[in-house]
Amino acid sequence: MKRLRCLIFWWTFLSVLSLFSVHLAFAARNDDNNRLKQELLDLEKLTNPLIQTFRKVSQLVSPSVVSLSTEKKTFQNEKNEIEPPPPSQNFPPKHEPHAETLPKKGLGSGIIIDERGYILTNNHVITDFSEDEITVVTYNGEQYNRVKIIGIDPNTDIAVIKVEGEDFTPITFGNSEEVHVGDWVIAIGSPFGYQQTVSAGIISAKGRTHVIPFELPFLYEDFFQTDAAINPGNSGGPLVNLRGELIGMNTAIATRSGGFQGVGFAISASIVKETVENIMATGTVVRGYLGVGTHDINTELAQILGLKDKKEIARRFGLSSEKGVFVLEVWSDTPASKAGISPGDIILEIGGKKIGNTIDLQHAIRCAKINATVVVKVVRNGVESALTVLVEPQPQDLGGKTYVAMRKLDEPTKFSLGLVVNDLNPEIAKSLGFVGEQGVLVVDVEANSPSERAGIQPGDLITKVGTKEVRSVLEFMTLMEEFMETNTPVSIFVKDKGFITLK
Repeated sequence: MKRLRCLIFWWTFLSVLSLFSVHLAFAARNDDNNRLKQELLDLEKLTNPLIQTFRKVSQLVSPSVVSLSTEKKTFQNEKNEIEPPPPSQNFPPKHEPHAETLPKKGLGSGIIIDERGYILTNNHVITDFSEDEITVVTYNGEQYNRVKIIGIDPNTDIAVIKVEGEDFTPITFGNSEEVHVGDWVIAIGSPFGYQQTVSAGIISAKGRTHVIPFELPFLYEDFFQTDAAINPGNSGGPLVNLRGELIGMNTAIATRSGGFQGVGFAISASIVKETVENIMATGTVVRGYLGVGTHDINTELAQILGLKDKKEIARRFGLSSEKGVFVLEVWSDTPASKAGISPGDIILEIGGKKIGNTIDLQHAIRCAKINATVVVKVVRNGVESALTVLVEPQPQDLGGKTYVAMRKLDEPTKFSLGLVVNDLNPEIAKSLGFVGEQGVLVVDVEANSPSERAGIQPGDLITKVGTKEVRSVLEFMTLMEEFMETNTPVSIFVKDKGFITLK
């Protein structure tokens, strides 16, 4: 009996001790939770300003963002041929019972830029659609089916449309020059048709080029790269800073899946603003031009010129730094050719503005007034000189030409005499029967040019300029420059044809 009482005592004691231990553990855990909750509350006091900033920016900008939808209907007959819809019918003809409507649809976003209903968007959002095939939906759900296309600029992928109404809320433009890598940004748009979608990220890079997924002539590119989520349907929507100011228009993404993968591009507000102002004032965009093919001074250019690196470029052409824009070609009868700019020149300054790369050059020419004169400082053979250029409006027939900066490394160099030449590599030499030969290969001859009139043809091999042998495009360009500077006829030796004089 005594033993039983002892066992009951110890069992009771241990049970109470166990319960007490559990109580202490729960109490400790509650203390930890309370401590963590208090720490989070304290941290919230620090993060709340940023949270409130994102909220307020979204509230501020949303009324300036619209959703765009486009729809074009075509008809498919039994032969799988696409036909336009009958003028008085919205359904397939009865004598073709198996025909069906094949709608072509698109989604995008837009930015209200004027209280009178002017809307900014990407040209690729509305291209191939007529005014009655575009629908605009505002942030509060109001729908506009009557849209007027004010003007487009394919070169920047910018378009301006208008809806009838008043008291719209326009966005405020910011200064894209003040944007830095690492800055917080917010994108608003209609990805996949989900209106008023807000995403946030940072500026990943500035000054991106060659990112538009279309091959267009004279692309004026200056893109911000961002990791704010951008998907199909975001095109034409705003990228804003934490003041709610427009710093870019979402335009493209780099993706292997078709969806967002962390790399989106927004065209800078500086290009957007100047383009929009032109479109709203005249319905079109007229820009000046030089008429040159250019390249940044970098490793890629060094490979094109057969040099080691950009430092060797600077030494070879007498530059004090590795800044500037290298002129690879000058087109005939252009402002550049009339002013005396030549292949091999390095442009350092235009109108008092320093030129460090092709983006600077594009910006300077875009901002130059038509029919105004600007002073262009160049370095030629180590000597700096100032040339006066009359800025002319860019003609329509230059649309087929592209900047050399967009070419592959093995593409040719062109001269104003209408001659396109390339280095003679072993494979080409073997295929054309030029094994063991040296010179530059003619790959194209411009119609009605001095070269064509002299009888030069694609496939010809040029081995000499004057009495000097040439073994590369660089040597050919350097020797041709000497004759072009003096504006005198030049004789070149063409294999199997002898000396030919170009005037």
